[in-house]
Amino acid sequence: MNRSLIEADSDATVFQHFCPEKLDTLPPSSQRMQWTDLVDQTLCEIQDRGNSIDEIEKVLQTIQMVPSAIELLKSLRANNTRVLILSDANTFFIDVILRNHGLHDLIADIITNPAYTDDKGRLRVNRRILATDPQHNCPNTCGVNICKGQELDRYTTTHGPFRRVMYVGDGMNDFCPGLRLKHNDHYFVRNGKALAKAMLTKPDFANRVSAQVTYWKDHSVIVDSVSKQAAVPSSL
Repeated sequence: MNRSLIEADSDATVFQHFCPEKLDTLPPSSQRMQWTDLVDQTLCEIQDRGNSIDEIEKVLQTIQMVPSAIELLKSLRANNTRVLILSDANTFFIDVILRNHGLHDLIADIITNPAYTDDKGRLRVNRRILATDPQHNCPNTCGVNICKGQELDRYTTTHGPFRRVMYVGDGMNDFCPGLRLKHNDHYFVRNGKALAKAMLTKPDFANRVSAQVTYWKDHSVIVDSVSKQAAVPSSL
């Protein structure tokens, strides 16, 4: 959902408000704690310092949607399209943002990392795939906590078949589900973000995708491509 529906990284927005020094001192990704675990640890630190869940929620409510995203989601609902959010954020952050913009009822399903309240009353986040669970072992650019490609396969098997799948993404963890799309599906890749940069500079990388690829800046190009009985997973 980050950068595909909202103009922010929801995790970084919370970090920047409550502990900007943490963002400034993050080591390279190869040297730091797994990201979902880091979000969980940081939420505990924020709340242990006296900040409440309500305060975290108010920060999330400042996050703006991509300007054309609201039109897109309403158009999808009007065209009887099943909308799935497939995200590496968490259930609490996504729920707050969608409800704040009056969009929650436009979403059929959300697959992401689960948030919960611990025995101290603190907001916490778990990996979707726990470190103690069997690992997905995907060879693509997926986080250890979630393989969006495998999640998309399970979803389309459970809820399909769909005449066409339209996938909207921007990050490198959106590449794996792009590989699951078929020739009649549509892959919408946001211009200027990591996934687009990789696909535009690495032909061997892009050639692995069978679906039609459209690079977008504004959701209007996606609205124009909507047809009935399409499924549109989107990354937060």
